[in-house]
Amino acid sequence: MKLLTLVLIPGLLALEGIAPARPTLPERTALQSTASLDSARTSRISVTLPADDAVLVVNGETIRGDGASRTVETVPPNAGAYRYTLTVTWEPNTYTKMTRTKTIELRAGETVSVDLAVDDPTDRVRVIYHPTPADVAEAMVTLAAVGPDDVVYEPGCGDARITTAAIRAGARRGICIDIDPDQAFESKTNVELAGLADRIDVREGDALDVKDLSDVSVVFLYMGDHFNMLVRPVLWRELKVGSRIVSHRFTMGDWTPDRTVAVSSDQGGIFELHLWTITEEIKQKLASR
Repeated sequence: MKLLTLVLIPGLLALEGIAPARPTLPERTALQSTASLDSARTSRISVTLPADDAVLVVNGETIRGDGASRTVETVPPNAGAYRYTLTVTWEPNTYTKMTRTKTIELRAGETVSVDLAVDDPTDRVRVIYHPTPADVAEAMVTLAAVGPDDVVYEPGCGDARITTAAIRAGARRGICIDIDPDQAFESKTNVELAGLADRIDVREGDALDVKDLSDVSVVFLYMGDHFNMLVRPVLWRELKVGSRIVSHRFTMGDWTPDRTVAVSSDQGGIFELHLWTITEEIKQKLASR
């Protein structure tokens, strides 16, 4: 276990634009030697992390150390409660970066355990862009049975090739979004060059912040297992019965696909595609939770 020592310095909360839960909840720490701590008033935050090499940040301060269990010590300046925001960032694989945040309140002398290894609906994911081969993108559109009444949605669109293929296959309208400004710009440029700017809405932003999918009838995914599990409840809630989801390679936990097909690409390799359909049963399952 790595022991890391912090001391509270009031005043940063307002600078970060976060309203305190009460006037005595500053949110600022700085590293200081163990010798300077008042042992009678020392507070401890015992943190469990999702990976040994995860990066832990407390109130904007990066805490040096490694291992999945770490302890942070701090001495609040008085008997009041102080707010601490803990953020962990880690890479569960070579193409995914995860971020998880939790805010706690702590008083002098208290010991608090914080488990940041547990999945949370507020997790955030960034996925490295890796393009789907063009013929595989077309196979995804075919598997979704895209038709003239469909509005398609592609989170993490990269260069918008899948959405573009869907529009060319007859979809009425497309929406695609990418968190990377460069990829969003490339998508917008490609859509304009294809003469489809009036039919494809390209957005820059986090796809996990998009909650209203009431107009969408087809979703295309190539974003990894972690993203799929975070977006799954949104799809269950927002999509209409009969809407289809097609994912290149990645599945959705215990939600069994309706179909899985293997596609051979002219670029080489075999690519697995999965299809799910939103049913009334799914809607009822969600409502019962």
